This record gives sequence, structure tokens and C-alpha cells, in this order.
Amino acid sequence: MYLIRNILLLGLVTIAFSACSTLSKSECLTANWKTIGYGDGTKGYKASRISQHRSACAEYAVQPDLNAYNTGREEGLHQYCIPTAAYNKGLSGYQYNGVCAGYNERAFIAAFNHGLTIYKAKTRLKNLKNKYTEEQSYIADLESQLHEKEDRLVSGKLSKVKALMLLNETKEMAEELGKAKSNLEHLDNRIYKQAQHIKYLKNQNIN
Repeated sequence: MYLIRNILLLGLVTIAFSACSTLSKSECLTANWKTIGYGDGTKGYKASRISQHRSACAEYAVQPDLNAYNTGREEGLHQYCIPTAAYNKGLSGYQYNGVCAGYNERAFIAAFNHGLTIYKAKTRLKNLKNKYTEEQSYIADLESQLHEKEDRLVSGKLSKVKALMLLNETKEMAEELGKAKSNLEHLDNRIYKQAQHIKYLKNQNIN
């Protein structure tokens, strides 16, 4: 049992290590470091990414070609650090890690921030819509409870004391329902304004 447990633990460690490795054994043994560098550049990885590759390939006695890697990464960064790509990355909520210094970074950041602003605005719109849906469900629940209490009131089966208590409950619930409907209307207005704001942002010229 002890041996089996150790084997299982070793297997888990191996799997965890493999999941953290940037390159597999076959990739290390057949590595074209310029191509790897280019791929990392197009993905916006920092120069320190080579250290992760070095660690991944160390157990196979493979050392990265630093010059080839850097040459490829620089070529990749030329593709990564362009305003069009920056805008799309911002629009997806991507976090910029400062790799475009020397690659027209000012234009990159401007486009990136514009996309990020729209991403955040869309996130706010999504949250407002979620709140709207929740408020609709709350209103439906209140209306159902209120109708049930009203049916009990008109049934004539309650004592005066219970009927009075139930009447007060319906009044309080009706007030709460009114507030909820008012809030729903307010949310609807905010949703409309937020959607218009997003349209305005999309039509802005960042150049």
C-alpha cells in the first residue's frame, strides 16, 4: 500500500511538472530556437521566457540558442506591437506586460487602452443586465407571494386579527414591489445609456 501511494504521488508530481514545462522532450530535442523566439514574440512574452525554456530542456541536456531565440523574438514583437493587435488585446481584457518599448509603444498603448476601455464598459453592461434579470426574478417572486396573500384575504376564512396582520403584510409587500419595479426601470435606463456609451467609444478615432 505504501509503495502504491508513493508511485501515485510520483506520478502526480510528474504530471504537475509536465504541465508547467514550456516545451516537451521532442520539442527540446528538435528545437528551432529562432522559431520558438518568434512565437514567443508574437504572443508578447517577456525576454525572461527563455529561462523557462532552459528549465524545461535542462533534463534533456539541451541548451537554448540565446542569439537565435532573441532574433526570432524581436521579429515576433514587430508583429505583436502594432496598434491593431493592441486594440484587440485590450478588447479581450488582456494585460499588457510592457514588452513593446522601442516598437512604437506609444501608439500600441493608446490602441490597447482604447480597447481596454471598451472591454470594461462591456463588462459593466453585462453586470447591469445580470442585475436586471435578478430584479425581474425578484419582482416575479414578490408578485406571486402578494397574489397568494390577497387570495387568502378575500377567502373570508381568516379571523379579524389574522386578516389585519395579513393586510399589513400585503401593504409592506406592495411597497417593496413598487420599489423593485422602480429599480428595474432605473436599471433599464442605465443599460440603455451604457449601450450608447459603448457605441460612442467604438466610433471614436484613437489616431
